Amino acid sequence: MIRQILIQSFKIIISGFLIGFLLHKIGIHKVATYIGTANIYWLCGALSLFTASHFLGSFQWKLLLSSESIQIPWKKIVSFYFVGLFFNNFLISGLGGDFFRMIDVRRYAKNGTGAVSTVFLDRFAGLFVLSAMSLLTAPLVLIREESRSYLEMPFAILVTGWIFVLFFLFNKKFARPFAWLLKKIIPEGITAKVREVYQKIHNFGRNKKLLFKIIIISFVIQSARIMTHYLLGKSLGIKVSPLYFFLIIPIVAIMASLPISLGGVGVREQSGVVLFGIVGVSALQAFSMEFLAYIVAVVSSIPGGIVFMLRRKIETSAVKIENKD
Repeated sequence: MIRQILIQSFKIIISGFLIGFLLHKIGIHKVATYIGTANIYWLCGALSLFTASHFLGSFQWKLLLSSESIQIPWKKIVSFYFVGLFFNNFLISGLGGDFFRMIDVRRYAKNGTGAVSTVFLDRFAGLFVLSAMSLLTAPLVLIREESRSYLEMPFAILVTGWIFVLFFLFNKKFARPFAWLLKKIIPEGITAKVREVYQKIHNFGRNKKLLFKIIIISFVIQSARIMTHYLLGKSLGIKVSPLYFFLIIPIVAIMASLPISLGGVGVREQSGVVLFGIVGVSALQAFSMEFLAYIVAVVSSIPGGIVFMLRRKIETSAVKIENKD
């Protein structure tokens, strides 16, 4: 309990410091005034596109669940997905929305490791495709001499990191030394569960047909989410080629997903300011765009919060009725 409080406090401090630093540097009045100039039509387009990507994300998760013989009605999957999005944004739990998705799916899964593996693979596919899109876009953008020296290091780290992750997940010989280290650190009961999940993820890599489907769907999902940022930029009058968004937003998203801040707040905005600054976007523009991106994410996840509250109310009422009987 104390450990969780300390972790959450650390995240709040990091987010507060980064946001406070940027607002002090840019000027909170300037940010408020500039965001107030946003074009409502582009904003609505961004919100619609981002929300549509959630439904497609639910379908991707459904394919992964079916591959584990976990049959859940489509409406349930969509509701579970949106509940997960809600908690990912508000982080009421330190484990985030993925934890809630796992709990919901376990009610339908005979084996809990199947539920865990599908949530992990859903998240993994998104981050992997995002990274791939950024790396594929890089040659088209980095021909600019003034950008190259600043962006070479992030891409070198990105490539090195993914090579390690892919070898670890899909090459057992490479992963074996790390498995030995894991046994020394983690209790045996938990290690056994981790081993089961790892095996399911490893098997996923051998299912070529499913792998192809997931990559294609994830490509569409992540493209929609990148274009959401582009539309938000348009709403603020930012005139930058979409190519730069496909190059930079994946890095911003990966940085924001690191468990060091509250829902990525602060890290997302700071990363956006630094990286978009390289291609000529001012700190005011980049901060405002990324802040709006967070607002869009929060608004689009509100249905998940409503579903969760209604579900809790129904479950509580059911318990009261049972106790009366």
